[in-house]
Amino acid sequence: MPDIGSVVSGEKLEGAPDILGDFCAAAGKFVPRARKLLSSAMRSAAVLQSPGIAPDAAAAMLRRLTGRLSDIESLLSDLSIHSSVKSEPQERVSLSGTVRAAVRGADSLPLHIAEIRAELPQDEIFVRAPRTALSASVMNLLKNAIEAHAAEISLSVSCSEGHASLIVADSGDGMAPVVLGRCTEPFFTTKDTGSGLGLAIVAETVSAAGGSIRMESKEGAGSVFMLSLPVCSGE
Repeated sequence: MPDIGSVVSGEKLEGAPDILGDFCAAAGKFVPRARKLLSSAMRSAAVLQSPGIAPDAAAAMLRRLTGRLSDIESLLSDLSIHSSVKSEPQERVSLSGTVRAAVRGADSLPLHIAEIRAELPQDEIFVRAPRTALSASVMNLLKNAIEAHAAEISLSVSCSEGHASLIVADSGDGMAPVVLGRCTEPFFTTKDTGSGLGLAIVAETVSAAGGSIRMESKEGAGSVFMLSLPVCSGE
């Protein structure tokens, strides 16, 4: 995702047509999704204003409205993170600490009924990465597994030959080969309310940190995401 601010201010003139073209292409995918969510929210709000609406119906519409507003907030948040991955400063970040925080945060996710297990080394493992994007990446992997109806999710962190490894495996729905091949493509989603940026953020973050990502998935059997990041040994 291009740096939108540089396009508007004109600070980076070199390659501006390419940047503007990327921005327009992204906007063309983002705007219809945002409008769909807004339209759904507006319809729910209109029903809530109907005279004589029954309490049960009002409660249902309020839940629907709240859900759509939450989806919009998530869409905007993902867009913000994705657009700033490359420009966010690289920091010395504890990979183990990032995983622990994500596991705690997963308790607040909707539909969370999965058993989450985290296998972490006794000593902290540090990597140099964009902190916000890395936190979002681990949370997105957990969120995707939960939304795929996984009963079990495991996360493991290890270190070997100067590289930190994070493996996230789930027992969820899995993905067809055609979906697996496109799942890190920005704005690609098979969900009605998904942003299509969750796994794109993961891929962009790993790339920005100089790492690599491997993915395996089978329909009905779950998915495995393997992230490899260079270890940061200094302060």
